[in-house]
Amino acid sequence: MQSFGSQEWDTGFALQALLASDLTSEIAPTLMKGHDFIQKSQVKDNPSGDFKRMHRHISKGSWTFSDQDHGWQVSDCTAEALKCCLLFSMMPAEIVGRKMEPARLYDAVNVLLSLQSKNGGLAAWEPAGSAEWLEVSPMTI
Repeated sequence: MQSFGSQEWDTGFALQALLASDLTSEIAPTLMKGHDFIQKSQVKDNPSGDFKRMHRHISKGSWTFSDQDHGWQVSDCTAEALKCCLLFSMMPAEIVGRKMEPARLYDAVNVLLSLQSKNGGLAAWEPAGSAEWLEVSPMTI
């Protein structure tokens, strides 16, 4: 069985570890490539057509587990990639390359806020929509 890769997820954590290493000037080309990958991996549009009628949620501004073609936003991946972009936004362009446009950062925040549940938590990839008793049920369907 073949599954999706975890390219974006892995890259987000790897970049955060590299940024914490205090070696940024020595690894500038690596950081620049990683930042470029993160930017290119962001989902640029919502699903086509009447996606809400097809029970899909907004995805513009999100990141997926693997790459942009995957198309299904994940709150954890979006948060980690957004954190990388915010860290990169405070660094010189000579080290990290072109900074992400603020509108794309806002799109990411919008996705995260849209996935927030009534209890303050974040849904993994779509807002909680069932009855509360079903959402807390441990059964698997």
